[in-house]
Amino acid sequence: MGNRYFSQYLLNTGVLESSNIGYVMPKSAHAVPQLHVLAVQKGLLSDAQIDELAGSDDAAKTIVEKAFLSADQVASLQDESPDRAARMAQVLLDEKLADIKTLNHCFRESDPEDVHPVADAVKRIVRSYDGLNPVDEAYGKYAEMFVGALQRFMDTDAVVLTEPAEPVFEDSLIVSQSMGGALSVSAAILTNEDSFLEMANRYSGERFENIDELAEDSLTEFVNVINGLYIVEQSGQDVDMDLDMPRIGRNSCPMASSLVAMRIATDFGSFVLYLAEDEFMY
Repeated sequence: MGNRYFSQYLLNTGVLESSNIGYVMPKSAHAVPQLHVLAVQKGLLSDAQIDELAGSDDAAKTIVEKAFLSADQVASLQDESPDRAARMAQVLLDEKLADIKTLNHCFRESDPEDVHPVADAVKRIVRSYDGLNPVDEAYGKYAEMFVGALQRFMDTDAVVLTEPAEPVFEDSLIVSQSMGGALSVSAAILTNEDSFLEMANRYSGERFENIDELAEDSLTEFVNVINGLYIVEQSGQDVDMDLDMPRIGRNSCPMASSLVAMRIATDFGSFVLYLAEDEFMY
């Protein structure tokens, strides 16, 4: 995983909370990780060295003065472009939401390939619905791919909040698409107008001032691309699926079988991702 879903891991384990992620996540988009944060992320320090840094007033200065890293290691860390996990870690330190020892533990525990924090969050949400069909595995895989697509196509971190989603349908837009075949999954994004515009802008690289046909086309294309990637992934597992045309509506409450709503928090705000087993009615 390479800490790709680091923020979700932090949220799942209580290091981050829903109450503070709304200001921590935007800060992390522009944070500049210091040398000791980068070294901890890469696993370049011993436990004893990390203990010493934890007791230091200036960890970045200590790491240099005590020569915890070689000159080549320092140069390598300084030359690399820091990823979102390192930037998030720096904000947690700055905001005193975690110390260096906690971050070291989190980096190590969130890294293995068999750790899937997004899928774990979705499983928790699905199991909070009484009598829901056992769809947590399919929904978890979709949500993991969806969060990865937000990172890739919209240059934003994203997490699945495990509290019940309570969307406001007034002044909202919904974009949905159904996928059928050996596996039936429908996905929809419900946003307010501000988030809709920001998503359309980020995906297209354009700057839409109003929700017009071009802005709508941008977000429907994003949904179509995501679901196309999901179908390709399923095809690799010998699960044949096909895409229906995406749809868009306003001020609507979707209804469908095995419907699950999950709030997605990003750098620019939040929206609701709906997953279901058949086509949405709205």
